[in-house]
Amino acid sequence: MSAHVFEVLSRARNEIEVCHTAEGHRFKFFVLTNAHGKRILSESVEVIAKEGATHTPEFYSGSARAFAITVAHRSHVID
Repeated sequence: MSAHVFEVLSRARNEIEVCHTAEGHRFKFFVLTNAHGKRILSESVEVIAKEGATHTPEFYSGSARAFAITVAHRSHVID
């Protein structure tokens, strides 16, 4: 299993929450509309760190964002 495997915890029109399966860190991304009218993930993220995890949530934040973007695109949550 890859060290950067995530699962979707929730998905809505205005947010998507993913979890790192091995470490348990949770990342919630919010959907915004940019100046061009496109729905995008905001730069800010709400993180819930899992106590006792081997790595910090920051270690996985880039992979979490990439996964969330892929899921959001496939679900038509973002443009």
